[in-house]
Amino acid sequence: MEIKIYKQNFGLSDDFDAYLREKFSALEKYQEEIMDFQVNLKGDRHHRKGDIYKVEVKVILPHKKPIIIKESDADPRRAVDIIQEKISRQLIKHKDKKFARLRKNIRRFKSLKFWKKKDL
Repeated sequence: MEIKIYKQNFGLSDDFDAYLREKFSALEKYQEEIMDFQVNLKGDRHHRKGDIYKVEVKVILPHKKPIIIKESDADPRRAVDIIQEKISRQLIKHKDKKFARLRKNIRRFKSLKFWKKKDL
């Protein structure tokens, strides 16, 4: 999975870049079909409460609407942690729906008359 990182008014250090890639590469265990993964980092220095960092993640899966999650916090690592938890829940939910649909279709196929054993 390739992670694209875009930044605006945000000083991205090598340490934070490695942290982002480590956190978000762990999501691949939930869904292997991730087509595109974008991270937008924005720093807002003109906020009343001090520095606020906004993190937006966009995940594109095949045959689904993109998952977009936004979070803002004074600590960018905490915002990344929160987003990682939210995305993992969404990916698990998508995976469960996919397998439930598959099980439903298998049950429907097995219920057909030609599938049942005929009395000889």
